[in-house]
Amino acid sequence: MQIKETLGISELLTKKEREILDAWIKAQTDVPALKKGLITEKEVKEQSNRFLKILINAVAEGNLEDITKPEYHEINEFLANLSVSRAVLGFSPTETATFIFSLKDTVLKFLQEEFADRPEDLNKVVIRFSLLLDKLGLLTFETYVKGREDIIKNQQKIMLELSTPVIQVWDKILIVPVIGIIDSARAKQIMENLLISIVTTKSSMVIMDITGVPVVDTDVANRIIDTMQAAKLLGAVTILTGISSLISQTIVHLGIDFSDIITRANLRDGLELAFGKLRLKVSTMEG
Repeated sequence: MQIKETLGISELLTKKEREILDAWIKAQTDVPALKKGLITEKEVKEQSNRFLKILINAVAEGNLEDITKPEYHEINEFLANLSVSRAVLGFSPTETATFIFSLKDTVLKFLQEEFADRPEDLNKVVIRFSLLLDKLGLLTFETYVKGREDIIKNQQKIMLELSTPVIQVWDKILIVPVIGIIDSARAKQIMENLLISIVTTKSSMVIMDITGVPVVDTDVANRIIDTMQAAKLLGAVTILTGISSLISQTIVHLGIDFSDIITRANLRDGLELAFGKLRLKVSTMEG
């Protein structure tokens, strides 16, 4: 019986391919993403046409249950690419899943017409086809979610890199201006960026300026110390600048040992010290 049902679905999809495609595309014209310009009607038509053809080929193999089988490999790959691309374009989960579920609704209407005089067969066919499309819809949603997670992770990484710059202000002198809260993830990024920059620029002086850090507690202080100690291991002299009177009082109150770290009140003093250690002199030109 299942073979008969599969043949019925396969024959219907093949026989009514043009009508199903037109009705399916029409069902997708109300998707908000299309109205917002995230995708063109031409792209919708091309994607729908391509997917329907590979679905017909897969169903023709007689398998409507296991989408992990070889005949569904192309479908799985297509849906994975579609979901990720739509996640990148800014589609919502609902808008992405609509691609599959609008096809399901469309085909079910054609099945009802085709099996109108065979209600028992209709029920079995509808159940099997619905389960197949539900599995494909779930695959689409899961791939979309993973795609969005990857996008968010990449964005977070980019933001961390942008918020933790290492600036070469002079030959062999690097400055790390730190602004905002230093959590564990950001501290790790600061250390990685700094150590890479020390090696690539062959710098011997590092100035970390924390003027823009609002609060220094034990965790933040230890992260600063760890970063500067790591820079020392690469042979760089480290200078910490921008310690306000409030932060200095906090450090003393917490009993944090900064005795091994060279400190200066502001960035200007830190640069002056760095120039001195490198035997450099900045002077005003006459005339």
